[in-house]
Amino acid sequence: MYYLIKYGYDGKSFCGFQRDNGDNSVENTILKILKNYGISDNMESAARTDKNVSAAGNVFLINTEENIEKIMKILNSQIKNMFFYAYFKSIAYINPRHNELKRYSYIISKKYDINTMMKILKKFIGTHDFINFCRKDNRNTIRTIENINYDELQDFFLINFYGRSFIWHQIRNIMGFAIKYYNTDIDPFLLKSHFSYISKPDQLILMDIVYKGIEFKKFRSIYSKKYIENRLININTEKIIYDVFYNLNK
Repeated sequence: MYYLIKYGYDGKSFCGFQRDNGDNSVENTILKILKNYGISDNMESAARTDKNVSAAGNVFLINTEENIEKIMKILNSQIKNMFFYAYFKSIAYINPRHNELKRYSYIISKKYDINTMMKILKKFIGTHDFINFCRKDNRNTIRTIENINYDELQDFFLINFYGRSFIWHQIRNIMGFAIKYYNTDIDPFLLKSHFSYISKPDQLILMDIVYKGIEFKKFRSIYSKKYIENRLININTEKIIYDVFYNLNK
């Protein structure tokens, strides 16, 4: 039986994503538990995120005869800094990389005028050759960005990118361009050479991966809920500490 499993993780807690990046990579951490509990000897990932990039909705595929609810309980109880919250069951093989749409969100401060920022970012919508806005490898650099919009979340904006596939560093290069050329009207695709300024990875989140005709079944776990609640307490505590520091230095 094949299972697509949807999960999230704090990218800063791992040394990278791919299994050859070290024992503490996202894939190696999951594989270790899958193998130790006799669930599966392999996994196929839908998306590879850069070091320090987080995910709220990445996906991987496994082939196993083990009960899926037992698998979800094991993953949530045995792996720190990740949470596994939905799955899809299939008799036939599904290539997890053949998705309908991915959504990434980049977090920026409200110190930027969002209308000015969006004016620059909208230039990247559509099908373009992003050769000057990625880390080059052997993959095709022509990609399509379906849409770019934003949400407001407390003191921040979430810049949302929608597309079926993105190449290495593409979104971070685009955000770097938008930040560097803020308040200008430069056409990014008239650049004659590679744009080298890249924005920070820890502000980028893989929010979701959508598949045509596939609806994931939610799985509730006390372990993942407890992990998120504890992280929120720690983050809010740290914010108070730095608020104190900031007020002393006014």
